[in-house]
Amino acid sequence: MKYIYYIIAIMIAFSALAAYGIFDTRIEISRPKISVNDRIISEEEFEKMLVRKPPYMSRDQFVESIIEKQLLIQQAVKMKINREESFRQSVENFYEQSLIKILLDRKLDSLVVDVTEDEIEKYEVFMAKKLVIKKYIYQSLEDALKKVNGTSETIKADFIDLSDDLKFIVLNLNVGELSSTKATDFGYFTYRLEKILKADIKKNKPVFDMKKVSVYLQDKKKERLMETWSRSIRDAADIWRKK
Repeated sequence: MKYIYYIIAIMIAFSALAAYGIFDTRIEISRPKISVNDRIISEEEFEKMLVRKPPYMSRDQFVESIIEKQLLIQQAVKMKINREESFRQSVENFYEQSLIKILLDRKLDSLVVDVTEDEIEKYEVFMAKKLVIKKYIYQSLEDALKKVNGTSETIKADFIDLSDDLKFIVLNLNVGELSSTKATDFGYFTYRLEKILKADIKKNKPVFDMKKVSVYLQDKKKERLMETWSRSIRDAADIWRKK
């Protein structure tokens, strides 16, 4: 009988402790902020959404946009659009593109490059030059590496009239030097800087903007590093495809 009294005494003690809040077993539930039919958006969830509020929207306008969005989503689900194959493919494509974009953005942000005074000075000098460039075209990477089965054409133009890509290529070449192979949708190209001549004096020389040129060179250097990084991923991969 005394064991029963012990058990009763322990139960009373725990009940008293719980009553005083020492053992607080309450579950904290976030209060609702917006309710659209069965969809409840808590205050905590809304605060996270608020980070993405466009600057031109007021808080009330943003709330209205959320309500409108939820109404459209619910209508789409009611029509079972979310079960359609086209929707599944659309979600899959968006997921893949978003994943790739985040990866590339992070990699790009991690790259640190320097632009030297000599590089900027060379750009300024070339602005007053006409260049003769030999372009070699190959249909396969193997041919490009072996320098066989290719065709060629001669480009003669003022430096300022070249494309941004070609400008950066020739800036990294001395006369007689051949560039590395560049893969494009139209084949594999390499370039040789043949001659450096004076530019057409009839043309007005553009104003040299050191800051703009520096940013251009930084971007192109990062672009080249990204290409090298991409090739390294491919080289390390185990790839097979049916011919």
